[in-house]
Amino acid sequence: MATPRAIEEAPPQETAAKPRSRAGRYSGRLLLRMPAGLHEDLARASDRNGVSLNQFITSVLAGAVGWGRDDVATIATSKARSRWLTILLTVNLLLVGAAAISAIVFLVAAWLK
Repeated sequence: MATPRAIEEAPPQETAAKPRSRAGRYSGRLLLRMPAGLHEDLARASDRNGVSLNQFITSVLAGAVGWGRDDVATIATSKARSRWLTILLTVNLLLVGAAAISAIVFLVAAWLK
């Protein structure tokens, strides 16, 4: 949904959309003009999500047409997964370290007896 600021800054509507003259292949490239305020809002949103502006806009557009639903969910959860993975790996390292220290202590205690 467009923000009021984006609507104010939007260029005037042209007449009816021109039909596409070329058929067939799409290159995957798109030149898009938008109000500066919308561009700024999108850039900030992409920064908050930790992805590039291109990836953010592509995911939002894909979600708008129901294409690649997994990609849209991935952006929202990738940072959370990364954070949890870091926490779990740290806890695992601490537990392995504690087990190693315990094993050494038991071996030394057994050797001294």
